[in-house]
Amino acid sequence: MGEHSSHGDGSTDADRGHAPGGHAAPGGLSLAANGLRLEPSETRFEPEAPVHWTFRIVDEDGAVVTDFEEAHGRPSHLVVVRRDLTRFQHRHPELQADGTWLVEDLAVPDPGVYRAFVDVVVDGHPTTLGFDLLAPGTATHDERPDASRRATAGNYELELLTDDVAAGERTRLSFAVRRGGEPVSELEPYLGALGHLVALREGDLAYLHVHPEATAPDSGRVEFGARFPTPGRYRLFLQTKPEGALITAQFDVRVAP
Repeated sequence: MGEHSSHGDGSTDADRGHAPGGHAAPGGLSLAANGLRLEPSETRFEPEAPVHWTFRIVDEDGAVVTDFEEAHGRPSHLVVVRRDLTRFQHRHPELQADGTWLVEDLAVPDPGVYRAFVDVVVDGHPTTLGFDLLAPGTATHDERPDASRRATAGNYELELLTDDVAAGERTRLSFAVRRGGEPVSELEPYLGALGHLVALREGDLAYLHVHPEATAPDSGRVEFGARFPTPGRYRLFLQTKPEGALITAQFDVRVAP
């Protein structure tokens, strides 16, 4: 799939708010960007206590924004990750008539500081806004490997096949999905593509929401185009749907200068 590939409705990635390789720059570092500001209803959560969480997006004049375009199959994406790059969840808020976004039964599983990323497209501009959420208590943290290219999710084994990743260069990230050591026979669409990938930079949690490449559904592979802005370590969260089962797997990559 090219950098400005066309879709069945005649639109292109640029029309839908995607820059080549995903968003043109990492986002989620601020609650305000591109003339938009995130206003969450609550920022403190009790661990394992679900709440109906709401937020609004307002413009520079404080007016509530109500007109959003679809990206990756939905008008809004919410990704919540603990700041140690664990406890990932991906939700799809529902827009209410007054411009409020609703996420039903949002819960964080453990104590710690979480980053909430809200991903939207307004007037053709993809924007990711971020806000910290606090779950009080004593947090325990697991050691993460410097690099990890294999993962398991449910009955499936996944592997990142891309060897070298360099900062500033467009990279094709290719993932193999296997069951019992054999490539899966069918990957079903998820959010309008064969996979969904979020990349987060260690240290500041800069957010890259990359775009899937065209891949045959029976190839047992899902691929993405990405451009990592700086050297360092990144965690990748891959979601894909082999044989109808939605799975999430995580990988760690070291991006070279």
